[in-house]
This record gives sequence, structure tokens and C-alpha cells, in this order.
Amino acid sequence: MLSRYIAGIRGEDFLGRLNRMLQSRAASSASNVGGTAADIESYYASRPELRSYTLGVELDRDLDYTLILEDGHAITDKEAIRSHFGHGAGKNNSKEDNQMVDTEELLVRAANQSLLADALVALTGSEEVLEPAVMQQQNSNNDERTQQPRLILSGPVLSMTSVVERCHFTIDLQRGRVEGICVLAISVPDVNRRLVLARAIMTASFRPGARRRQLQYVMQMIKAHHYHDSLAIRNAAISLAKDQENLLFQSGHHGNGTAGSGNDDEPERKLFSLFRR
Repeated sequence: MLSRYIAGIRGEDFLGRLNRMLQSRAASSASNVGGTAADIESYYASRPELRSYTLGVELDRDLDYTLILEDGHAITDKEAIRSHFGHGAGKNNSKEDNQMVDTEELLVRAANQSLLADALVALTGSEEVLEPAVMQQQNSNNDERTQQPRLILSGPVLSMTSVVERCHFTIDLQRGRVEGICVLAISVPDVNRRLVLARAIMTASFRPGARRRQLQYVMQMIKAHHYHDSLAIRNAAISLAKDQENLLFQSGHHGNGTAGSGNDDEPERKLFSLFRR
């Protein structure tokens, strides 16, 4: 299963197919960023608390921020960025919902990991697609919707996880947009460590007021760090098989224990713990 995953993401057409899926997702389901908003702009307009989240929480993380002023001047000092947006004593840090929310306010609210959420949900699928029977069924079906590529496969066998290792948000007041570029690492457990299978570079951008494509996701690169038949992959597969055997053995001795939760909402619940601490 692990070797099939590596072979898949190394395919020549994988990056192109993944970007087509992301573009379709952003165009048709921007509301999935929060699950309740009618579109991406109304999502941020209705959540004033995200202003304090950006300026009071995300700026304190190991993330990079750049603020481009309307005259083109760039600011990278985090305290100067806070000062520009009035985050601190004597300023109202949360605009009321019944006030008109301007572009600058929307950009501040969006300049955090919530901007990445819908893309990460779209990139996540079930590891069952690697099962031979499922793969054969997909290959015999010409409907591209049933063959959507996925970079992150959730499930109890591979125990695959993803983490945003690096991220840089740019709040561009000159162009009226916010852009995030992140490095995403995908890994599986391997004995007492995690084996990084691949890293990907993705950009997410949001432009309020745009008639088309307010939200855009682009996967710039996917780098697989191993080949499907490498020693590291074989060793990791053996380790995963042993872990699975141990889980089954423990389940048999503890009644109805299960190896995994299978909760489809897991990507959403992990929204605010995406970054490596």
C-alpha cells in the first residue's frame, strides 16, 4: 500500500490533476472553509474574532508575515504590523458584525491558517483508494470524479499525518489580497520516528470583491523523498504491518477496541493545530 502511494504521487500527471481538483474545489465550495458561510468573503465578514486570532495568536507563532502598504512599502517586523492594524491598548480590535467590513479588515481576518483549511480538506482522502479492488474499479470507470487525486490519505493502516512546516502570509493592501505560501510535509510512523514521504509547496490567495476566483489554491510542487521500492519504504511498510498486528492483538484482548476513529470531521477539528510546534 505504501509503495503504491509513492508510485502514485510520482506520476507525471499527479500535480496537474491535483491542481485541477483544487481549482474546482475553490470555485464551487468556498463555503467549506468554515462549513457554514455562503462564500469565502461572507465567512470572514461574519467572524470578527479572526482579527484577534491573526494579530494576537498567529503573529506569535513561528510564521513569517509581510505587510505591503498601499504605497508599496513592505513591513516584516511583527510588532510594526500589529501597530499598523491597531492591535493593542486603546484600539477596537474587533469590528462589529453590523458595521461595513472593509477590504483591509477582511484581509487581516483571513491572514491565518483558516485560509488553508478548505485546501487541506480537499487534499485528504481515504487510504482505501490504494486497495487493489478499489484501484481496479477506478481504472475501469471513466468518470474523473471517482479518480480524484489525494495527497493525504487518512486511515488506520498507514496512520498518515500532515503538518505545515513553514508558512508565509503576505497582507497586500496595494493589491487588495492576502496570500499564504506553505510547505506541507506528509509522513507515516516508522519505529520510533516519523518518515517524511513527501513535501509540497502550496499557495492560497484571497481577493475580496473579485467577481471571479476570490479564493485560489495552487500546488506549486510535490517532492517525493523516496522511491516505491526503496529500503526506507520497505522498512516503514514492515513497521506499519507490525503496528497493525499489535493493534489487532490488543483489540482481541480488550473487547470491542478499535484501531481508528474513522471520523470524517477530523480534518476540520484539526484546523487550528496544523502547524508544527
